[in-house]
This record gives sequence, C-alpha cells and structure tokens, in this order.
Amino acid sequence: MSEIVITKPDIYFYTQGVSLEQRLEKIKLSQEEENSIVVSKTIKTIRDKVLGVFKIGDIINTIITWNEEVDKDLREAKKEILLTCYFDKLEQIEEGLNSLKDLLTNPVGNTLFNKILRILDNAAPDLELTEHLAKTLKYIVETDFKSLFDDHKYALNQIEMLTPQALTILSDSKNWPMWRMESFASNSGRITSDWLPEFVNLYSMKKNMTEYRMKAKISHSMNDLIKNRYIEALHMTNLQKENFGKVELTQIGQIVSKYIV
Repeated sequence: MSEIVITKPDIYFYTQGVSLEQRLEKIKLSQEEENSIVVSKTIKTIRDKVLGVFKIGDIINTIITWNEEVDKDLREAKKEILLTCYFDKLEQIEEGLNSLKDLLTNPVGNTLFNKILRILDNAAPDLELTEHLAKTLKYIVETDFKSLFDDHKYALNQIEMLTPQALTILSDSKNWPMWRMESFASNSGRITSDWLPEFVNLYSMKKNMTEYRMKAKISHSMNDLIKNRYIEALHMTNLQKENFGKVELTQIGQIVSKYIV
C-alpha cells in the first residue's frame, strides 16, 4: 500500500474516492425524512447538487473520517518510503540502524527527524523529494548532530523552500556545463546578462531531457535557485582568452548541497 501511495498517488486516490462514494451512498434519507424536509424547504434546496438526499451531519462526519484515514495512510507511507530509502543507502545496516536510534532517542536529534517528516507531510507524495530527504537524513545521522543542530536546522529550512526538481538540479552541480559566450555583461566576474536560456539548452541536452515541457521545468527550477541565491553564473576565460560562462554554487548553495548529494 505505501509504495502505491507514493509512486502511484492517482490510483490510490481513485480507489479512496470510490470508497468515499460508497460510504456516502449509505447515508441517504428515508422517504419519510425526505418528505418532512420537502415541506419546510423548497425543492431546489433539497435537490441542490447531490446533497439533497443526504443527512448533512452524517455526510460531514463521513467526509472528515475518510479524509483522516487518507491522511494517515499518506503519512505512514511517506515515513516508510523515507526509511526504506535511508537503509538502501547504507553499507552497514546495523551501524546505520544504531546511528538512527541515537538520533531518534536524543531530544535534539528527534527534533531534526520530525522536521524532515514535516517537510514530507507538507508536500504531495513525491519519490524525488523522499530520495533527497533520505540523503539528508543519512547526512545528519552521520554527523555530530547535537553540536551541529543550528546548522542542520538552517539547511532543513532551506531545503523546505525548494521544489524537488530544484533540489535535484542543485545536487547535480558536477554535471553543469560551461558554455562559450560571444557577448555578455558582467560585474566583478559575475554575469549580469541573461545567461539562463543557453545554460538550459546545454544542460537539457546533456541530461537527454530536450522536450519543451522538461526544459520549461528545468528553467523554472533554475530561476528558483537564482532567485534564492543558491547559484550564480561567473565569467571565465581560458588560455586563448575565450570567454566562457560557468554556473557555480554560492555559499548557501554549498551548504545545502552537502545534504542532498
């Protein structure tokens, strides 16, 4: 069940939608109750949309109960997949388990773990995000998380602000291409003219994601990274005095990338 919730959320919600419909069908008014309401309300009010044949209090309770069950399923599935991804990254399972127990049973460590869970809870089921957070969990577990609590908390706050796609690009900095520039504007080595389209074209080709929709996602994610100052483009020259552009991590970008590589 947990794998379906994360990898195929559309199927899960379709199944749960059928379940909700079946529950609602069981709460129809009796003919006597319906006739009594018709006397005091207009036909339009009673028959408005699909609620006219239901007991309003019961339908509200049914929807709330159904939603709580779905929310619980999602939360449990996200936790299960997160921990599965975490253990998949370990070379020594027993050592990793003991380190995780140390994290969970320490007040500081438990706070960090719950912050990771909140990031998961606040997002739709997403395997890409779960993968990034599993790397983050592993990185935190393997550090002196008590003395580095403030650093970890800061990094988690930054990670929470980024989309899974932006995190993926940020973690892939070793594959960012350089490009030759004919004309450009710069200030103290930082490129100030519009360099993004050229970078996106080269990067999308390198990643074999040349469809317009995929390039648009890359461009949007790059804009997020630029806007939040995780990356910047620098002007470089080679021995032949040719001009090149290169995207590099800023200080904040370097801090965050450690948690997701």
